[in-house]
Amino acid sequence: MAVELIEVECPGCGEMIQVRQEEFVDVKENPEYREKIIEGDFFLNRCPSCGDVVMVEYPLMYMDPDRKLNFYMAPEHEDDLLEQLNSLELPEAAVDAEAVFRLVPNGLGLTEKILIAETGRDDRVLELCKFVIWDQVREEWPDLEPGDLLYMFDEDGEYFVIWPSDNGQDEKLTIPLDAELYREIEEHYMDALAIPAGKYAEVDQRWIGERFER
Repeated sequence: MAVELIEVECPGCGEMIQVRQEEFVDVKENPEYREKIIEGDFFLNRCPSCGDVVMVEYPLMYMDPDRKLNFYMAPEHEDDLLEQLNSLELPEAAVDAEAVFRLVPNGLGLTEKILIAETGRDDRVLELCKFVIWDQVREEWPDLEPGDLLYMFDEDGEYFVIWPSDNGQDEKLTIPLDAELYREIEEHYMDALAIPAGKYAEVDQRWIGERFER
């Protein structure tokens, strides 16, 4: 596993602290990293001088060979990153049609993709579900950004949660997953949601919007 030490400034005291930067995470080899990512601890670092906790997100390749997942997290990435990721042409025989390749922008997005895969859901279908229900919440939450609506699950079931980012709202709203809507989309719209085998895609509301006009 490639590990690099980088220095970042602590926002609390201004001291420079060293942060481990993992280039690749294979959760078959290191299953504990999956839990740390889901719990939100993986990118947190404590300043040894003042004790403040600093979140440092950086480019990371998350791999789960058993589930055939390949998630590349790239905060504030360039517009041509997808083109770069997909520039390598593989022989058809080397392409696994069941493997999932996704580009995600941050730790929350990475966590969501992991949870979606573990419930056996399809992130493309769930993003279209978000697209359908978005207008239902826009009036009450006019400052929401598309990335503020996330898929979650727990012992009470599956749902979407409004998770405000930089809009100053702390309140959260949960919307149960409409299983019938999910089945309808899965049955009728998968052709429009198709992604070439072996290719990365940044499956989010922008991606959906390019395929379905409001």
